[in-house]
Order: sequence, then C-alpha cells, then structure tokens
Amino acid sequence: LTHHSLRSRSMRSVPVLLLAVVVLAAGADGYALSPLERAAAEEIALKGHTEAGNVELGSGIGRGLLSSEEEGSEWEEARAEVQVEEMLDSSPKTTKGKGFKIPFYPGNSTVFNPQKSKTFRVVPKQMFLLGYADNTHLKGYQGRDVVQIGDHFVDTKFGAITDCNSPDFNGVDGIVGFGMPVQHQAAPPPPSGMAAMMPGGGGDKPQPTLPLPLLFALTDPRVKDNAHNHMLKNRAFSFMSTDKDAEIQLGGYDPDAVDGRMFLTPSITVNDYVVVSLSLKFGDTELFDFTPKNPRLRYLPAIMDSGTSCLVIPDSTMNGLLKESPYDRWKGMVGDTKHPKLKSTFHLNIAGATFDIGYDDWYLTLSNQSCVQKAPPGFGGILVGDVLFRRYVVLFDLRHYPESVVIGIGKQNPHYKPAKHHHAITKVPAYKRKPLNISDSAPPRYKAPMATDRIPIWNQEETQYFINLTLGSPRQKFTVIFDTGSSVFGIFSRCIPNAPSYGTCVFGGGSSGGGGMLIEGAVFVLSIAVIFCGIGTAINLYVRKRHDKQEQLARSKARGKNPSNSSYGPERLAGMYGTMP
Repeated sequence: LTHHSLRSRSMRSVPVLLLAVVVLAAGADGYALSPLERAAAEEIALKGHTEAGNVELGSGIGRGLLSSEEEGSEWEEARAEVQVEEMLDSSPKTTKGKGFKIPFYPGNSTVFNPQKSKTFRVVPKQMFLLGYADNTHLKGYQGRDVVQIGDHFVDTKFGAITDCNSPDFNGVDGIVGFGMPVQHQAAPPPPSGMAAMMPGGGGDKPQPTLPLPLLFALTDPRVKDNAHNHMLKNRAFSFMSTDKDAEIQLGGYDPDAVDGRMFLTPSITVNDYVVVSLSLKFGDTELFDFTPKNPRLRYLPAIMDSGTSCLVIPDSTMNGLLKESPYDRWKGMVGDTKHPKLKSTFHLNIAGATFDIGYDDWYLTLSNQSCVQKAPPGFGGILVGDVLFRRYVVLFDLRHYPESVVIGIGKQNPHYKPAKHHHAITKVPAYKRKPLNISDSAPPRYKAPMATDRIPIWNQEETQYFINLTLGSPRQKFTVIFDTGSSVFGIFSRCIPNAPSYGTCVFGGGSSGGGGMLIEGAVFVLSIAVIFCGIGTAINLYVRKRHDKQEQLARSKARGKNPSNSSYGPERLAGMYGTMP
C-alpha cells in the first residue's frame, strides 16, 4: 500500500490506492526511509547541526544535494522572460459510509456530464477505484478530456467518480493532488522524453489505477502546444496561504511574494515532500530532546502537507530516539490546550534554517483551540501544514523528478496580495473559511523557477483548500479539493452505459457500475437461455413430426395384414409377445 500522508482521524484521512504498489515499509515507530534516503537525511543532519555545516549547505559547497543548473541569467532577466498565456441537475440524495456520522449529499456537488463534451472519450478497460483509511471510497471509470487550470490546459486522463460516500466531499466536485505520483503514474521528467509508465488494459477486467497527476500531465515533454494543449514549461509550483486568501503559483514562484531569499533544501524522498527537521523549540525549550550524541541521528522527517491543518508532532519517544514525548512536554508547558498559559512561538529548524510559527498561527481564536496535534500511531515524524503555509511561501520544484526534488521556503512578503492584478500573471479572487473544530539561501548556479501562472484557492476549516478548474469542450467548471499530500485526480461524474464503472451512480446517469454490470450479465444469460430454448423447441418439433410420420407409415402397413383394422390385433401382439396358442 502506498501512503501519501498520515493524519489523525480529525484530519483528512489517508488515501490508499487499491493496487499493490509498495513504496515505503513503515517501521515500528518511524517514518521509514530507504538506505539512500536515510544517508541523505543523515548528511543534512550532520551539516545542519553545526555553523560551518550551515554555511556549507547555504553556500553551495554541498550543492550536490540539490539539483544544479547551468549558469543562467540573473533573477531580473528570468522575471523578464515570464510570459502570459492568456455546471448539472442532481436530485438531493444522501449516501453514508460506514463510520461516518454525517451523510454525503451528492446534490450539493456540480457533476461532469460526459455527453455534453465534444472531446470526451472513455479510457477502455480502466476503472477508478480508491479507498481511504476511514472507509471513504471513490469509485468510477476513467475518462479523457481537456482539463484547464489557470491559463494552462491539457488533454489528459482523469478519474470520473460516480460513487462517493464521504461527507469530507460535501459541497465540492472532486479532488486534484499535486503530490508526487506512485511509480505507475510517473510521467517523464523534462527534458528526457522517456515514455510514461502508464498501465495498459490487459485482459477483460478493468484495472484499478490512478490517472497521471495533473501537474505531470501539464508538464509532459512529449506533448506539444496545440488546440487541446497549452503546456506548463516548468514542473514546479508554489503554495501560500494567508488568513483570508490562498494561492498556487504554477511553474515556480513569484519573487514578489517572498520577503528576502528563498531557502532551498532537498526532499529526502521522491514519494512525499519530506525535509529534515533538526529541532523544534517552544520558546526556549527544546521539544526534540534526542538521545543519540551522533549528529547524523539527531533528526526527524517532516512532511510538508497542505492537507494538514496544524503542527503534528510525536506523542512518543520514537523507540528511544527521543528522551521524552514532544507532545507531552509541550502540553505540560501550556496546560489546558484550549486556554494555554504560555503563548510562546514555535521555532522549527529545517536543514539548518529556522522558521517561526507564532501564537497567532498555532492558536485558533475563533474556536478557542490549539492547532498542535499528536502524530498518528506508528508515524515517526512530524507533519507541517497550514500553520506554516500561512506565513511562508513553499516551493515544490519537481523539474528533475525522479532524480531529485527541491523544497523552497521563503517568508511571505507582508505587502503581497494574492490574486490581485499583475502585469505578467493572471490572478483570480479567492476566499478562505475559518476552522470549526480541531481534535486532541540558494547554492551558486541553482536558479529557482519563476511562476508563469497563479491559481487562487479556497481554504475550508484550515484542513482543505479548493481551486477552480474546467473540464470538457465546452468547458464545465468545478471546484475541487487541492492537496499536496496525494496525486489523486478525480471529478464527480454522471454514469454512462459504455464505461466500466463500479459502485452505484450517486450522481445520476445511465446504468453503470456493479449493478449495471450485473443487469447486463443477467440479460446476456437470459438471451442465451432463450436462444437455446428456441433451438430445443425446434429440434423437439422436428423429432415429433418425424416420429408421427413413421408411426403413420407403420399403421398403414399394419392395416393391410390385420382384418380387424386394429393396430393391436393378434398379428402385432404375436410379434411382440411371441406365438399365440
């Protein structure tokens, strides 16, 4: 099973692809890393714990850890090169998944109608089947059509979701993940032009796969611009949020959004956006009190995940890696988490650079709750979510995926306004909802990509972000969940008879899904039975007619020899039973 991100039950649950793809083997109490990933993390940890190491990491002496580029133009020149590339009826029904207290209301979602798009095609023998740890399921078929996000669009595959049971999707129309793909999804990194590892149909049974993530489809080097494709040059994006607004910057990041320089560090895996956290202080108190003296071992993996609301820290000693549970130490300092007696700032050290998370960010005034949570059982790292994105611009640079992925973190420019007019970038207004409830420097010759497009997002309860995209020809508009912790791309859709869909048609449409297939099978069996019945009847009539004809012939012969004119006269009886006396 592949996991995209781990969250507690109060956070949005972990998507688990129903396909046997082994990505990571979870340790007893830690975020499992491969030997190469662990070696990279230890190297960063070793350098990050010393002043000289920090200088080395920041000066580019250790640029081998990052993706270097040929010497290019200055930032001003790069910015000068930035170019501008300039909804269905549903009756209110509910479906309630096992374990959910609130039903899912399909009638509150806008649904894609494939029959109204001139460019839609069904992907043969490919179904869409996704399960989540909290019993959420998304089922349907795979389609292909023109998808547009911002100024960029591409003709690509997507999951046409016909069955959903989770209230987490109430009021939205699907999900688009900007996380890294699982192995079978990966498109070739520019500019290699390698063939994409997309699975074929294979046999008659539809295969449960995920379509290529939208970011990878938009940056596929094999696809050229034409009427149906306006590609994104750089496979990179940035994400930022404020108290009221949020934004995705496609193709890189806008320097105007950053106050100072963008700090860059490698992701230590190509499965999740994971960086090395060396220290976490609450005020002057260290929460990561490591047991080992070896600086290579004094670190925890930190996942950068937009789907996580809060700062999520371990509630254990990590099998002796720590002397004390970080969550317990913090809770002992603040007392009541709803009315903390200390309002200190968290200081998070990532690869030698420190980022502050102030009281106004980790405490939710409207709901009187602390946005600091325990890590899920068995997860040995930390999750960094909206509490960081609200004060920093986070860059996800995948231009050299899968060889390397670079994460950038820069302090937000307080004067920057998301989704406002820009002379070179298209922007759209956005909004952000407040929460309701929370449970218990760049190396030389490394040129960070500049954004060419900006997408506004909506923030719901500080756990989910939303963006608008369009699908089909003519375009149909949808609002979908945006998530950096997964690579899922699916839109709620109507059933159509010729698609290999499983589940029920909760969004309407023709017979499809498992029930539809059962009906089609029953009709087929009945048709075969009727045919064979007809053949049997015809054979029976033929045999009976032939038998009657032979019997009439026998009777006529018997009359010539039997004066009694009886078919059962003495002569015939003699032939049957022997000689008469």
